[in-house]
Amino acid sequence: MGLDSNVRQALATLRADGAVEPTHEPDVDLRRLLMLIWRSKWLIALFAVAGIAIAYAQLLRITPLYTAESRVLWEIDQTKIVDIDPVARSLGSDYFSLGSQIEVIKSGRLLERVVTELDLANDPVFNHALQPPEGWTRWLSLSNNLGALRAYLFGAGEGRAAVEETPDQVTERLIATVRGAVQAEWLDSTYVLIIRATTSDSQRSADLANAMAKFYILDQLETKFDATRQATDWLTARVADLRVALQAAEKSVEGFSAGMSLVSEEALAVSARQLKDLRERAETLAEEQAVTADRLRAIKAGRTSEQFAGIAELMREPQLARLAGEIDRVKGSGDGDARAQLLSRFDAALDTATGRMAVTVDRLRGQEATVRQTITELEAKQEDDAKSLVQLRELQREAEASRLIYEFFLARLKETSVQEGIQRPDARILTEAQVPWGPSSPRRGFTLMIGGGGGVLLALALILLSERLNTSFRSTDELESLTGEAVIGTIPMAPFTRRRAFLDYLIDKPTSNVAEAIRNLRTSVLLANVDQPPQVILLASALPGEGKTTCCVGLAQISRALGKRVLLVECDIRRRTFQDYFDLPPQGGLLSLLSGSREFDEVVYYDQESGLHILPGESSSVNAADVFASQRFSDFIAEMRGKFDFIFIDTPPVLAVPDARVIAKAADAVLFCVRWNRTARENVTEGLRFFAQINVKIAGLVLSQVNINKMARYGYSTYRYYRDTSKYYHS
Repeated sequence: MGLDSNVRQALATLRADGAVEPTHEPDVDLRRLLMLIWRSKWLIALFAVAGIAIAYAQLLRITPLYTAESRVLWEIDQTKIVDIDPVARSLGSDYFSLGSQIEVIKSGRLLERVVTELDLANDPVFNHALQPPEGWTRWLSLSNNLGALRAYLFGAGEGRAAVEETPDQVTERLIATVRGAVQAEWLDSTYVLIIRATTSDSQRSADLANAMAKFYILDQLETKFDATRQATDWLTARVADLRVALQAAEKSVEGFSAGMSLVSEEALAVSARQLKDLRERAETLAEEQAVTADRLRAIKAGRTSEQFAGIAELMREPQLARLAGEIDRVKGSGDGDARAQLLSRFDAALDTATGRMAVTVDRLRGQEATVRQTITELEAKQEDDAKSLVQLRELQREAEASRLIYEFFLARLKETSVQEGIQRPDARILTEAQVPWGPSSPRRGFTLMIGGGGGVLLALALILLSERLNTSFRSTDELESLTGEAVIGTIPMAPFTRRRAFLDYLIDKPTSNVAEAIRNLRTSVLLANVDQPPQVILLASALPGEGKTTCCVGLAQISRALGKRVLLVECDIRRRTFQDYFDLPPQGGLLSLLSGSREFDEVVYYDQESGLHILPGESSSVNAADVFASQRFSDFIAEMRGKFDFIFIDTPPVLAVPDARVIAKAADAVLFCVRWNRTARENVTEGLRFFAQINVKIAGLVLSQVNINKMARYGYSTYRYYRDTSKYYHS
């Protein structure tokens, strides 16, 4: 922006009390970020080259590795040559079955066979004890360097007996080496198993990958052979035991059958029928015996009651019936002798008949007893025969079960014996490993790119960290945003280092960018209060070396160019820097004037070249703050207001001594100088806080000693203002 626009911006942002509201910058300013990177391009390039160099040095010491891969197809569904259940079944196609095959490949049994087959114990690629020592690149290894340092400091372990490895230890170490060099994985969505081998020799990588595939398949086949052989041996022993058990069971059946040759199902049936008939015969005899006994009792009862007709009917004897009739007839005639004779004959015939009946009862009783005894004997015999038959059947069942088990195991033994000759592996080699044409690691291009990229990232991190840790101000926006005060002037750095040349530069180059910037600052100060332009202007700063005195001298010179009477007062009596700008005579100064020992005309110095009146400071042991707080100093300023149009007061740093705050009470405007890219933010805020504590309002901030070229590299818009308006200046 131009000088006038800078003033307009300051006026527009001024509040009623002369301050501006703090603003917030966006979180990310892409343009400034790109300019920051561009400003540090050589540092970034240096770090990139260093990263590439480190990566290349590491490539020199890293042994190239070659990766070869063989592929094995796992056949899930194999066609059976014969329909016989195999002893060793193929694994399933589930996740766990497939994953277990990778562990099989890395098993110690399989790796040991590979180590032995390829004679890796005598191969320097795998047996590091046979490798030659490293060359000069060993110094690029941090571990080697630490080992060498440890050996130098603590000795190389002299006197320690070297422990030689046993063959088993060598084999274990080689197995671990091969396990680390071999990888296996399943190809996605297939049953193809990829076996990769990575070594420092391309040919050995191919050999190792092919050997792993070969022995993996051979291991499957041998596993099935071993399982079948073990099953055959077990079945053979089991069949022999079952044969002996079957023979013993059959002999038991034969021996038991020989002892009970007449016992059979049919014999038991005949015996049961016979036993039934005997039971029926016994019942019949018992009934006949009871009937006969009942008749005999009835006959005896009838004889007692002389029921001769009834007795004759029961006896069914014609003679007894005839005698019973005659007895009945004689009974009616009253012939006693005849009746007695007839009774005697009747009783004799009755006794004969009842005797026969008694014999019949005894005979029936004897027959019944015989039948009953026969039944008892037959029942006992039938029970014994039934038990024998049950035992025989049990022995026969045991023998039959032994025969079935024996026949099953015998058939399985024959099937297993047949399987020994038709075993097939579950996988076959799909692709053999070829010798790789180039190393798989390290990838040189990628490694160098990572090294360079790492260097660039490290440089960017350091740059951003440095930028983040920077607490100075590089733009008016930053200064206004932090302090809330308006920046009314931006003073470029003069193209020289000698202070004495500054005044001559302003006089000789009145249209230079430095002169125009100071003129712009003067305009901003005057327009800050149009109704009552400030006459006494104080310049302060937080710390020494912030361009405060240079701005003060420059403002005085630019104001004098307007034809005004200007007085420069040096209140920084401790440093006294005016003597670096002017050829001051060795005479008294401000303190002599305030003490009354000298008059103003005796201590003021008039510079012919610039037309400025300079009141220099003066060394003294008196406390300067007390002097400036005196009524004499206030009266002096009031007196000078009547003699001069502008009075510019140079004060010491506000953070160092309280002089500036004391003097500020007598000033119309206070300008606070902040050195570009130098003054810390906490120092600026602390200095402004000191003025706020005494209710002194800052007229504006001045960003001094701005390096235009560096500002361009930082990417701030102020540079475009100086670049675009450079044709208006004459340096």
